[in-house]
Amino acid sequence: MATDIPTDDEVRAAIEACRARIGFRRGSAPPVGDFLLTPLHLLEATVTHYMETREEEIRYSPGTVDLSGLPIYDDLPDYEPGPHESPRKGPLVLLRRGTAHRRSCDCGNGRRQCASCGGRAYGTCEPAKACPVCSGVSPCTQYVLHGNLPGTPSKLPKPGQPGERGTCQGCHTADSACPGCRGWGRVKCGDCEGSGRVPCEECGRRGTVKCETCAESGHLTSWTEGRIRWTAEYDSVVPVQRPSHIKAALDSAAWRKDLLEAGDPLPGDLSPAHRGALEPYLRPRKKERAREADLRRLTVVRARSSGSHHYQYYVFRDSSGRVRAEERFSEDGRRMLWGLAVVAALILLAVLLVVVAA
Repeated sequence: MATDIPTDDEVRAAIEACRARIGFRRGSAPPVGDFLLTPLHLLEATVTHYMETREEEIRYSPGTVDLSGLPIYDDLPDYEPGPHESPRKGPLVLLRRGTAHRRSCDCGNGRRQCASCGGRAYGTCEPAKACPVCSGVSPCTQYVLHGNLPGTPSKLPKPGQPGERGTCQGCHTADSACPGCRGWGRVKCGDCEGSGRVPCEECGRRGTVKCETCAESGHLTSWTEGRIRWTAEYDSVVPVQRPSHIKAALDSAAWRKDLLEAGDPLPGDLSPAHRGALEPYLRPRKKERAREADLRRLTVVRARSSGSHHYQYYVFRDSSGRVRAEERFSEDGRRMLWGLAVVAALILLAVLLVVVAA
């Protein structure tokens, strides 16, 4: 058995120290020597299985790529990773021999025609637009009387401001035209100044844009890449659960730890029950390439009175090596608490009934 298990003398001394620390209601407490000591051998294990997958794909990257740091392989299924190439913490990236090539991009020079303007470096725009003052609805009050419907002026006016009507440029009638368009119903577009063209913002008036395929370098690097991945699958083995009353307190206990790799023997002092619980999870699985078993063991001694008593103790060695006792209610103590709670509830109910009756 492990040497970190508290002895009977250490258990009793820890209980005495716990009693002295609490220091009250001890007149009827049974002697420490009357407690029954029951060891609870706890095991909490995590078994990690590393399952392997291998994949291969052709990669492309802009410009020149330095692939000199990648391990070389010929046939991916046959590749055996070296001692410093474990995929345990991330995928192992490989380069297939003879597949790295530098070639020209089909863009030619690193730029492509702008899709927004079609390479023209400008976009089309309507030279004229409806007058913002009259909206083109009543640009002149005399068009019908004069029989002179407005045509398109050779030079559209710039938009004017709202105000009194002025002389129409279409029929030359005074006080009949919209002040915003002078009777034409349309005004020069402020974006293109009536030219019908606006600079293309997408390409910056160049007609071409950066080629995203080659990042404007004009060439690409291609190669065949292999990847070996290990995916971790976890099994939790807990044959005996922690006592619920001290579950959190055991986080600071002196757990005995063992980390086993595949093929390592189980600890010699492992109990037959714990060995039997672990062994089914240590069998190799299909596509398993590595395995780890993280074992944590602790012995907790439960001290209970041979007679009726409201308290029991859990004794274990903490992380500093000191034997520590935790006092908790026993089954008798919990029944006593429930009884007190029922009595208190009945008294409260009786008081409420008296108050209501009064």
